[in-house]
Amino acid sequence: MAGDKIDFEKWRLRTFVQKLIDIGDVEIHDEPVSLLELSSIIEATRKATLFRHVGPEGFEMVAAAGGSRRRLALALGVDDPRDCVNAYERRFNNPQPVIEVPSDEAPVHQVVRTGDAIDLTKLPFHIQHKHDGCVYISSAIDYAVDPETGKGNVGCRRLMLRDRTTMRTNLTWASDLKRIYLGCVDRREKLPISFAIGANPIDFMAATLRLPGDEFGLVGTLRGEPVPMVRGLTNGVLAPADAELIIEGYLDERGYVEQEGPYGEFWGYYGPVHIDPVFHVTAITMRKDVLHQTVLHGTASLVPTEAANVNSISAELRYLKVLRAANIEPTRVHSVVAAQAHARVALRRGVRGQARRAIAALFSLYDVKHVVVVDDDVDIYSDEEVEWAMSTRFQADRDTVVGSDFTGPYMDPTLGQDGNVSKIGFDATAPYDLPDEITNWRPSPPHIQNPPRFQTVRRALESGPLFFLQIMEAVGSNDGREVALELGALHDDGLLARGKNGEWILKALS
Repeated sequence: MAGDKIDFEKWRLRTFVQKLIDIGDVEIHDEPVSLLELSSIIEATRKATLFRHVGPEGFEMVAAAGGSRRRLALALGVDDPRDCVNAYERRFNNPQPVIEVPSDEAPVHQVVRTGDAIDLTKLPFHIQHKHDGCVYISSAIDYAVDPETGKGNVGCRRLMLRDRTTMRTNLTWASDLKRIYLGCVDRREKLPISFAIGANPIDFMAATLRLPGDEFGLVGTLRGEPVPMVRGLTNGVLAPADAELIIEGYLDERGYVEQEGPYGEFWGYYGPVHIDPVFHVTAITMRKDVLHQTVLHGTASLVPTEAANVNSISAELRYLKVLRAANIEPTRVHSVVAAQAHARVALRRGVRGQARRAIAALFSLYDVKHVVVVDDDVDIYSDEEVEWAMSTRFQADRDTVVGSDFTGPYMDPTLGQDGNVSKIGFDATAPYDLPDEITNWRPSPPHIQNPPRFQTVRRALESGPLFFLQIMEAVGSNDGREVALELGALHDDGLLARGKNGEWILKALS
């Protein structure tokens, strides 16, 4: 496929930001803003933020482009944010290839800086939290190849400024990239990596997945079409040709040698200072009209953060897979963005004990600590409805499931010294032994669907017991007051009785 047939603008970050502007989901700042001021402004709004003039260089920068389920729905091309996981699953099950394009056709190679022209201080590294260890870039997606297998790996990293040509990068927690790098250290080899900065939220979704195969194609798979990639000019590593900016280079062979951090982390706490490797920059390439990017994380509320929102969709796909493996087909699953390790599941009625089986299945996932299971008449995306189910259908001594000694999720601030956590499940489904009586039914708005069948209320009741709305429907009333008057007359004549659920009954037929 020739480069001139590829739409390099379709999936670029700037195009996506324009879509956000079109739906009114961007707060735009035209005034000059210092790098220090960025995070305070970003955290003051629940919209994405576009800055036209950042720092003395006047960088153009966007923040929180993927910081809501609505924005991720837009990226996935779905109207209802609740359908994100379904679109995600459909794309995930339709793998797409990588298309390699030459350097002279790749927009991200329009500007090239190598050798003495490399200067990281000309990029918008900035501090995001009061006690961060240094300025950094938070939006990098790393692309690397395992020298032993030849398979591509994609992940997300923060890049802390060290000097004009080197950075430190967070490679502390267990990951495929850490495993690949440790292999290189054992062999005394450098590990080439390219960091793409400025990407559509779809690309971040791909970067959160851990799969056994080659991961480069995941970007295209989640986009729903082949992804154009270009080889690094100095390290030969493929990276998206439609990115805004790429930093090429390598992790040196010395291993974990320098302290890095702390950062504000995605749990809403700081992480500790940790030992990490040093990354050496060999090239910086970018678009002529580069749009820089920063992601929101480490705030008191997780709701507007990109990590929590992106991770919630991939978590929901894991929920579906593990539940289906247990022969449970949920109507909805939801990873609660505000809590990260909280899973919600809605189930159809009909199978006793399936709520507890669902809880047990989800306990097997390392990043799930708390599970709430409800019937599918409850909207699991609504905190109000879930709280209602907890207060009206949950009995603590009957409906609680507790487990312990599970491996805990990354950076969980509640981890014990052994690295384990306890888990709890809440069965907030309605008990199966409840009688079919009105006191166990949920109220809902009245709707009339059928045409009238009778001229009078008495004639309607002669057909059998009816609820008030059924009488209105039977006689074609959109008001109800005249029905009440007829019922009152029948009652005065001693002809009415009431059923146990409030039905109106004509005594002559009782």
